[in-house]
Amino acid sequence: MKQWIFITALFLSLLSFDFFIFRKLQFLVPNESPWNTNHFFNFLYEYERIRSIPKTKKRILVVGSSIAYFSIDAQKLATELKSKYGIDAEVFYLAYAGNSPLYVYLLLDWLFPLEPDLVVYPINFIDYRLHRTYVIFPDGRNDTVDENLMIKDALTFAEAPQSLWIFPGETLAEVGEQMDLETESKYTMAKLFAFYRFKDIFFQNLQNLYQHRFGRNTSYHAYAGVPIPEGISGMGWTGKRFQFLPTDKIKKQGFWVEVTPFLLNGRTCALSFTNGIHSQTVVLSKPGWVKLRLDSEFFQTPKVFVHSELERTWYAYEADGAYLDYHWDPMGVRLEQTFGLLEANQGMQYTRDLRTEDLRYQRMPDAEYQKYFYYRLLEGLEKRPGIGYLVALKHAKERIRNESFRPSFHFRYAKQIADRFRAKNVPFLLINNPENPISLGWYEDSQWYKDHLAYLSSLAGGSVHFLDLHRDLPMQGFSDYHHFTYLGMEEMNPIYAREIGNLFPK
Repeated sequence: MKQWIFITALFLSLLSFDFFIFRKLQFLVPNESPWNTNHFFNFLYEYERIRSIPKTKKRILVVGSSIAYFSIDAQKLATELKSKYGIDAEVFYLAYAGNSPLYVYLLLDWLFPLEPDLVVYPINFIDYRLHRTYVIFPDGRNDTVDENLMIKDALTFAEAPQSLWIFPGETLAEVGEQMDLETESKYTMAKLFAFYRFKDIFFQNLQNLYQHRFGRNTSYHAYAGVPIPEGISGMGWTGKRFQFLPTDKIKKQGFWVEVTPFLLNGRTCALSFTNGIHSQTVVLSKPGWVKLRLDSEFFQTPKVFVHSELERTWYAYEADGAYLDYHWDPMGVRLEQTFGLLEANQGMQYTRDLRTEDLRYQRMPDAEYQKYFYYRLLEGLEKRPGIGYLVALKHAKERIRNESFRPSFHFRYAKQIADRFRAKNVPFLLINNPENPISLGWYEDSQWYKDHLAYLSSLAGGSVHFLDLHRDLPMQGFSDYHHFTYLGMEEMNPIYAREIGNLFPK
């Protein structure tokens, strides 16, 4: 009897620890992940944040994949809705990279308790995962493939780790009968115990916190330091010239810069600093991360920008290894992630900043953009395996144009999503989002594309609305087939605001 009491007490203690630490406390710890990183933790963290906010005004939720948060700026949209249409609303994201209709459907029971007044779902070809058919079955077709096989593929851990990390219970309900015993056991454990469910994503935020407080912040996925007036890349690379204010952190700790062997090219490289009153030059002589310190004279005028200039730049297309990339931007040095900040920014998981890669295509003629497009996105697969999915998407669009449209798999889940919103009488706006005119040209004139548009349009009715914007943004507004540059996002914002504004009663 005592043994059973001990076992029961131990089990209840474990459940309590699991609940308070992994279901509650981890979402109270500051989140210092930058935009478009740590996708699944950021999604969960944002969901818990929204759930904790009392609803005091209209609530608009933007759901979906990276298509959603690359396309819409929540704060700018809220501002435009209020200033132009008199709609006082909060706009929140419930989106993460790769969040296709099946995954959105599995999370609907999470969404409705947030009491949205409108849910906006921008969607594009990549969200339907149609390219997976040709990857799994090289001779297969989307109009004949076994739908159950594709659903099972879409809910495997390899293809959708979020199925274990975010919605293991829903995944079990959907495809549990098709799982082997080992896989089913993993998902059951993830459903029951949060420590098992979150073990792979929980520690990423803790690593961020440790790095920001005790590390040198040289290992990261996105720049999150002070603004650089000349601009900085998403990965923290400067150009030949860059300015910054001499902050307290720089005064106390100095700062780290990464120097590539391609910048040095067998020589030294001078990096000069001046504020118009005092000047300093350092000589960069070895590759890797190098710690620099400014002379004390710079901190006597802390509100005056320090102008920095490198002796020369380097180009990623001439590099190799991890530095190889197919673009034409002149590169300088890489700044540490939280450059200039004594304390890292918090709550930035869905706040997007302008980066230098967003400016590449300004005023670029169509012919030059097209040349750049094919070079940057589709050439050199043998050297850049990371572009494999882009190549696969191109092949998929070229192949599917010769097939018949079949509303299966993700299209069927899109209908189920629409039906749920209609049944609950919650306004839902499904958007066929803009696509790059170049990739659109591979299949837009096909019967498949026309029939797919007709199917999406047929989902409208009652509280469900459909909007087709696939030609509303020029090619210069895209960084690839379907993701907007920052400037493209700004160009589309008034269009989204107009269409959303029309859905609210005047």
